[in-house]
Amino acid sequence: MDASSLILNPKRQKLDGGEEVEGSSKSLSNLPDVVIQKIISLLETKDTIRTRLFAARSPLVNIVERALLLRGPADIETFDLTFPVLDDACRVNAWIDATVRRNVKKLYLYLHSLKEPFYLPHSLFTSTTLVAAELDIPFLFKAPSAVCFSSLRTLSLRSIVFSDDSTQQLFSGCPVLEELSIEDCKWMNLKFVSICAPKLLRLTITELDPQLSRGSDGCQIMIFGVSLTYFYYRGKLLNEYCFYDSASPNEAEIHLSYNFTKKLRPTAYRLYKLLRGLSSVKELVFSDSNAFEVVLSNAPELVAQMPLFNDLTTLVLEDSVYIDNKALLTMLQYCSCLETLVFVEGIGLSSDHVEDDGVLEPLPPCFLSHLKMIEVGDFSGDQNELNALEILLKNAMVLENMLLACSTEFQGGPEKKTEIAKQLSDLAKGPESCEVILV
Repeated sequence: MDASSLILNPKRQKLDGGEEVEGSSKSLSNLPDVVIQKIISLLETKDTIRTRLFAARSPLVNIVERALLLRGPADIETFDLTFPVLDDACRVNAWIDATVRRNVKKLYLYLHSLKEPFYLPHSLFTSTTLVAAELDIPFLFKAPSAVCFSSLRTLSLRSIVFSDDSTQQLFSGCPVLEELSIEDCKWMNLKFVSICAPKLLRLTITELDPQLSRGSDGCQIMIFGVSLTYFYYRGKLLNEYCFYDSASPNEAEIHLSYNFTKKLRPTAYRLYKLLRGLSSVKELVFSDSNAFEVVLSNAPELVAQMPLFNDLTTLVLEDSVYIDNKALLTMLQYCSCLETLVFVEGIGLSSDHVEDDGVLEPLPPCFLSHLKMIEVGDFSGDQNELNALEILLKNAMVLENMLLACSTEFQGGPEKKTEIAKQLSDLAKGPESCEVILV
């Protein structure tokens, strides 16, 4: 039976030649057509059909089908469906097929509670009108041999299980894709996958679901995107990410989550390869200043092979940082042209810091020639912070500005801020005075 014929099966109404429907249950679907039309007209202010209530599943099924019916052949701008599929895989498939035939531009699918195999309709994969799609479908993914999203610019994939070569068909069939998000997807039985999108600008990857690491040794994901400008990663580096053909972005964010009590040698190698691919980045955000410790402790032989970040001008460290941390200072050795260094959650000195002369060892080369701006957030003004700032000022020889953003715990008013600013400015060692500002 044709999937489209399943769209309606309750009472004497038709959808694009589908079978007549029947049913006499007292439900929302039995409202007069004029009322249904009024409901749909209200939804059309955003051109969106939403179904989000499990308890009213049966009437909502009918509402979706009546909505599609009452639109007739009119185009659909946006179709947004959150739905427990259960035994209605063919029905849901028919809905999606109907929206594709109505030239849908934006498609958002959040499907769950599947009781039978579910595969997206083949018509979806050759849509010429779809410009944005978000697929949250925790099922096994299958794509036809022919995939061409000729207009798709934004694609978000969540909780999908990729298991065969059809995965490659998907990533090869998006010639104008500009934004791609992959969140908690599983690469089951796949060793290699390439993402080749010549116009891809932004790539976001998240791996936080603990179930992802079960039954898989990881997949090598090769990224080909000469236009890539931004890369974001959050997770445990369960897979390997490599950039090819000048795909290194201008901006990157790396937010690692791992357990230091476990052996992390595979993670160290994956981090090393990821950093090699990002060697041309201009702005880099790290959520953990100790990330380099993974390499130092688990694969020290890789330190000598680390790439030089000669284009990196801005480094942002989001966690609280000990500026005498060996891993941090080692990482900074490879950032010789760094101009701006940002400590989002403040700085301090480690408890075992015993240097009497206040010289950082090893001294990052950028401190001697390029570092002009240091920003410190969450500044409370305690002595440990002041000692850390003093060491920074003594070692940053060309520093021009230091901006301190005071926390709610800062004790003192404007006069105290002025006093600290002057105290720190007097410690600057550069040939020109460094301006210290507290805000």
